Amino acid sequence: MSDPSESAFGRRTFLAIVAGSAAAGAAACSPRPVSQRIVPYLVPPDDVVPGTPRFYRTACRECPAGCGVTARTREGRAVKLEGNPEDPIGRGALCARGQAALQALYHPERFKGPLRRGADGKLAPLSWDDAEAAVVQALGAALTRGPGRVRMLTRLEPGATGAVQRAFMAAAGARPRDRVVLEPLDAMPLRAASQELLGRDELPGVDLSGARMIVALGADLVETWRSPVELARQLADARARGGEERARLVWVGPRLALTGVSADRWIRVRSGGERAFAVGLLRFVVDPASRVPDLAPEARGLWRALEPLAPADLAARAGVPWSEIEGIGRDLAARRPSAVLAPGPQSQGGDATALAAVALALDAVLGNVGRTLRYGWDPRQDAASPVADVRALLDDCAKGDVDVLLVHRVDPVAALPAAAGAAAALARVPLVVAFALRPDATTVAAHLVLPDHHALEAFDDVIPRAGVVNVVQPVMTPLADTRQAMQVLLEVGNQLPKPAAFPSTDPYDVVAARATERAAKAGAPPADAAADLRATQQRGGWWSPAPPVPPPVLRAAALEPFLALQAPPPADGALDLVPFPTALRGGGAGNDLPWLQEVPDTLSSISWTPWLELSPATAARLGLATGARALVTTAAGKAELPVYVFPGIRDDAAGVPLGSEAAALLPATWDAGSGAPAFTGTRATVARAGRTAALPLLEGSPYQHGRSVVPVSTRAEPSPERPDLSARMYREPAHPEHRWAMAIDLDRCTGCDACVVACFAENNVPVMGPVAAEQGRYMGWLRIERYLGDEPGGPVDVRLLPMLCQHCTNAPCEPVCPVYATYHTPEGLNAQVYNRCVGTRYCSNNCPYSVRTFNWRDARFERPLDLQLNPDVTVRSRGVMEKCTFCVQRIRYAELRARDEQRPVRDGEVVPACAQTCPARAIVFGDANDAASEVSRRARDRRAFQALEDLGTRPAITYLARVREEDGT
Repeated sequence: MSDPSESAFGRRTFLAIVAGSAAAGAAACSPRPVSQRIVPYLVPPDDVVPGTPRFYRTACRECPAGCGVTARTREGRAVKLEGNPEDPIGRGALCARGQAALQALYHPERFKGPLRRGADGKLAPLSWDDAEAAVVQALGAALTRGPGRVRMLTRLEPGATGAVQRAFMAAAGARPRDRVVLEPLDAMPLRAASQELLGRDELPGVDLSGARMIVALGADLVETWRSPVELARQLADARARGGEERARLVWVGPRLALTGVSADRWIRVRSGGERAFAVGLLRFVVDPASRVPDLAPEARGLWRALEPLAPADLAARAGVPWSEIEGIGRDLAARRPSAVLAPGPQSQGGDATALAAVALALDAVLGNVGRTLRYGWDPRQDAASPVADVRALLDDCAKGDVDVLLVHRVDPVAALPAAAGAAAALARVPLVVAFALRPDATTVAAHLVLPDHHALEAFDDVIPRAGVVNVVQPVMTPLADTRQAMQVLLEVGNQLPKPAAFPSTDPYDVVAARATERAAKAGAPPADAAADLRATQQRGGWWSPAPPVPPPVLRAAALEPFLALQAPPPADGALDLVPFPTALRGGGAGNDLPWLQEVPDTLSSISWTPWLELSPATAARLGLATGARALVTTAAGKAELPVYVFPGIRDDAAGVPLGSEAAALLPATWDAGSGAPAFTGTRATVARAGRTAALPLLEGSPYQHGRSVVPVSTRAEPSPERPDLSARMYREPAHPEHRWAMAIDLDRCTGCDACVVACFAENNVPVMGPVAAEQGRYMGWLRIERYLGDEPGGPVDVRLLPMLCQHCTNAPCEPVCPVYATYHTPEGLNAQVYNRCVGTRYCSNNCPYSVRTFNWRDARFERPLDLQLNPDVTVRSRGVMEKCTFCVQRIRYAELRARDEQRPVRDGEVVPACAQTCPARAIVFGDANDAASEVSRRARDRRAFQALEDLGTRPAITYLARVREEDGT
């Protein structure tokens, strides 16, 4: 044993490092690790009742937002994830990727144990002891060669894991820069701009709940930007205010994203023209001739730098008329508090920091800083590394200057542009150790694969915001012989030539120590630390208000370097490449999860494959149509993609979702100010590549053709026109006790697909695969219909309509079933008896809403995906019709509980999966027989209408029309 005096990492030092951020401990319902807490069901616990769900609080790690999660388990396995209603970020909601985290847990390709690559190039299993011994031996040899020979590449880890990583690297003799954080969608430009203009090296928190005007310069706030679940809720609440207090959203970009669909107005700037547009806004606002009142004193200094910039030149560089810039500037000045948000992935180019700086200057002079943008919320627990640091790491790997590379939960080969040469660089490293869940492009290059626990199997904490500590705790025993990466680092650290002397190798002890430290800083006596930890585990986190910070003062002189605009691209016939993330697949990380592949993208209705978006005019010029194969060529590479003709993109642009194809096309460039990846600024040529192929496209006609299927509410026509259905031919069914009904507010709905994925998870909806998707055989019980306008070639007017079984009072499907498999229940549900159905499909033919699906084959849930199945819902067999049931199992559960407690079912007690997960709170469920229920109140709203109401089916679902501004937006 080494002399303790030789190690700088004694118990007290280690706990100081890992507890420096005041985080909460994490354990399920016991102060012990999983291996000591969970026992086999051969000896069932006394507090577990078979058939009764158990709920655990944890946190989502699918993106840096860190929303709280409530995991429902049945007989020791997780079957459903929902939001934690006590979490101040998600407040009970969860996005589509958070819902799909369950499939990452049960993915069939998850590694089953540690693997080592042999001389034949194949991975072979080995024991954990041998795996850790190999890492210790390699680290010891690397340490003898001096600093910098051991490196780590990791994802953003603002919590216990990040603290342990930094302590481990320090113990291994590494320099601080030897740990590199790869997070391509991190808002680095905004942090850099805050430092330059406001002297605050942090990300401002965004609070849109009080905003009256929001301008999003490529910031896709309801998809992937910052904290989309939280921002979608804030946006919906801000727009729920009526009259002049209602928030107005403007989307600025070359392509219409989902945030643009939610917007009141879309400004079609050219790709890269967002900064010129923002400079034009700032020039108009600070121009003395505009007479904007109540500006910050710094505005006068800004005018001296902005006055020489000609409005006509700014408009030409932005690609829009000056009148549009002037109109938005006038609204920003009049509708305060406001918010100008930038950049996002669609506007993040080589000048991203400059764009963020101009947006921050606008917010500062309009008085938004301290109101809609607040400082002091950044926990500063971890930060993404600039691309230059990532490139430096890869360069060192390629030169042979790295002996051991530890890669934790990132895939640099796939996440970085192919031009970065990550695969070739990793091939020059003697030992690449990958902490991963399942195979990816980086594990192919790894010599050791050490399978990590899923977040639902691990202890950790995550600190997404100052004063917010969300716990990560196991909800079930690990499925395979995996080991948490934190534990591996602790164990390996204690075996180094100069041991780190970590006081414990148990991740639970680490998070418990951090919780104790947090309690001590809060003034709790040591005797109360255990009780505080227990309460934190039960709530799912520890939350306190962030300390107030005075609004920083704008440094007007610091803005001048960011006002120099780039020259517009040459008119050479090439197109601006616009890579974009999606709400389902983010930056491409969820491309192998079946739910996220199967559910169609809302705007394109495409599933399973990437695509190339072209405007109708551009597609016609190139001789391309939807489904045609096109070859996209840039200076960095080539990719062949199917074409989707989309009127929501400029004629001089081509859109590609972020992922492997976009990585092949993008050069390895970055923003000069922050080092963030540059997604925009690439020019591409497009040509026909081959024959037209089948495309997994769900849409029918994307236009309404004058039918007004989805009406809107305007100031001139606040109420949709509804037919008179007072006449009755037959006596309608009676609903003596309950008439379950739903209301969906289209003014809140963002089309994020969280409800669709939640329906898949709750109701065991089968995934059919890409071939079936090409044939139109989609099994989802819920879909987001979208219409792009009234007629092809007309104005783009995207309208969304979540469509599910309408549970009609006069259901056309019921009288045509020859075996009475579908019938009307006394509670108003259109029920489906699966073991009576013989698959005639008469019900589907008679349904005007096309919400019934037919099982063309038996459902296939490849093991261990079968563990995700909800035991309360039947798995349907081949030849059976199925559809939405309003989550009848949840209705029965609430009714039985109310009966046991001898009380009526309370309003809001029954929450279907779609309503529960909705970030925007667009869906309400309840009893229509109760006139005081929320669903009844919404049904009486002046914006209420029903789908295809003139058919007289009398649906149980009421829609509230989208509120549309009258200025032509």
